[in-house]
Amino acid sequence: MAKRLALALLAASLGLHGQTLRVKAAGQPKPVALEIEDYVAAAVAGEAGGFKSMEALKAMAVAARTFARANLNRHRVEDYDLCETTHCQDLRLNAVAARHRAAAEATAGEILWYNGRPARVFYTGHCGGHTESAGAVWPHSAAPYLRGVADDFCLSAGPQNWSSAIPLDALARLFQLPAIESIAVARRTATNRAAAVSLNGRTFSAESFYIAIGRKFGWDRLRSTRFFIETRGSDAHFTGSGRGHGVGLCQAGAEQRGRAGHDYRRILAAYFPGTRIGIAARDIPWVLARTSRADIRATSEAPAAPLAAAVERAISRAENLAGRRIAVRPEIRVYPGVDVFRDATGEPGFIAAATRGRVVHLQSAERLIAGGRLDSVLTHEVVHILIGGRANLPRWFEEGLVLELEAPGAVKAAPLAAPTEAALRRPASEARLRAAYANAQAAVAMLIGRHGRANVLSWADSGLPAGLK
Repeated sequence: MAKRLALALLAASLGLHGQTLRVKAAGQPKPVALEIEDYVAAAVAGEAGGFKSMEALKAMAVAARTFARANLNRHRVEDYDLCETTHCQDLRLNAVAARHRAAAEATAGEILWYNGRPARVFYTGHCGGHTESAGAVWPHSAAPYLRGVADDFCLSAGPQNWSSAIPLDALARLFQLPAIESIAVARRTATNRAAAVSLNGRTFSAESFYIAIGRKFGWDRLRSTRFFIETRGSDAHFTGSGRGHGVGLCQAGAEQRGRAGHDYRRILAAYFPGTRIGIAARDIPWVLARTSRADIRATSEAPAAPLAAAVERAISRAENLAGRRIAVRPEIRVYPGVDVFRDATGEPGFIAAATRGRVVHLQSAERLIAGGRLDSVLTHEVVHILIGGRANLPRWFEEGLVLELEAPGAVKAAPLAAPTEAALRRPASEARLRAAYANAQAAVAMLIGRHGRANVLSWADSGLPAGLK
């Protein structure tokens, strides 16, 4: 009987707490697992930590989330998704402030789309008054929405003029030449940036020249590719303006646009013309319905009416199971089809629901109602809202605790299996996900047997003791 109950519960609550990225962090022997919105907040802290404008921060949050969605396979051969350096995005996990989290939450799930696919986005520190076309820097990255655009707002932040000098013999060693006999900008782009640099008649792309010098001598020597070169005695003197490669969103301009009253959608439209902001490849005509304790966003294809009573029941039941009152107003999003659900969440089609923060994403309420699973799935997801978000919990603990709260003793206590955490964070199949759920609940049941229910439930707020992580 207990086994049948456990299997029924797993079938009813096949969902995930949220999309997870595996990130290689400095000083960590293994990749760190980050929920997508935690990743976005850390990227905003790293890439735009000094922004004062909330709308500019929100624009950066959408751009950072878009980058993550479009580049998930960048480090696949190294067995993780993204790194924390500027090769991917500069993450500052320890510098995330309330405003960075607020920007991620306000734009949760939104990315930039172009022709039904996540756009490839770039950003630069200061474009010097005109962004650069991506094709002029990286020919394989040319796209209609990555063409150069004039940016007077960037100039209102100041011209960012700079100069520096590098000994010619140091440049010769860097580029493996016996000596520097001549150095000049060989070709310029339409925006007057260097496109190619000639050393002794040998041509290098300006981007590779800029990166080589930055990595060797520091990024303050050549702050952008908008530079001029002059030989003075034994040194090469560089003068220029701006910061970075100039492609995509200009961070200085975005900040000034936000301060001038532009909202984040208008800011992004200025730098990525022709893209569309949304959580799915096609527009979702959301219709908002409110119950006494929750918001429901649905469409004419997947109406909210059958959900209202079920959502209220789920909140009450979840509060009884967890022994605490819900402190936020949940939002339930009901998608009109599996393709839209996949676009919006990045989850596989066999997942019934995914919860991120206070938002529950439902793949198909109609199917859940037909299968008699709607109440159990909603309850499961609301329990996640009740116990989640207070500590950096392993997925096995949170999923297992939710299941054990729903059906205490439904599975036999057992140790945590090594593959369970990975299977929960990146499920390869429905069967593996079910097995991982069962083992997670068994592992939490073992903890409760050893430490007591009250102590284990308290760890949802304080985090797992060091020896159990």
